[in-house]
Amino acid sequence: MVIQGVISKFGAVFIIIPEPVVGGMFCVMFGMIAAFGLSALQYVDLNSSRNLYILGFSIFFGLVLPKWMQANPNIIVTGSEVADGIFTVLLSTSILVGGITGCTLDNLIPGTDKERGLIAWQDQMKLTSDEDTDDLPSTYDFPIGMSLIKR
Repeated sequence: MVIQGVISKFGAVFIIIPEPVVGGMFCVMFGMIAAFGLSALQYVDLNSSRNLYILGFSIFFGLVLPKWMQANPNIIVTGSEVADGIFTVLLSTSILVGGITGCTLDNLIPGTDKERGLIAWQDQMKLTSDEDTDDLPSTYDFPIGMSLIKR
């Protein structure tokens, strides 16, 4: 996007792309983003009515409350313009509303660790006893001088 703005000839190439093609690209892109976000739920028991309720209500409330805030912009009156602005912005942010709703419901509605996916997640994240951490890949090491740093 920055290159498109700086080099006008490069930006002109994207202007000639038909709108349906751009719409299709956005559908694929946002579909992948949503799928990546939902992949965090791979260890959660989605056959549980508790988890389905929390997930569904959080997504729905995260979509509905910001739309309601847009329709009623002056509904929050705390007596302080700064506080009104802060609450309006926070309650108009879908991901914040959905995330806080999901986190709150997950902690308020009783559920087992297995139902929440904590046991499967811990099993996946454990290092087995035969693995040695010295043999792990040195992805974040500097190209030279790590032997001096790791003494």
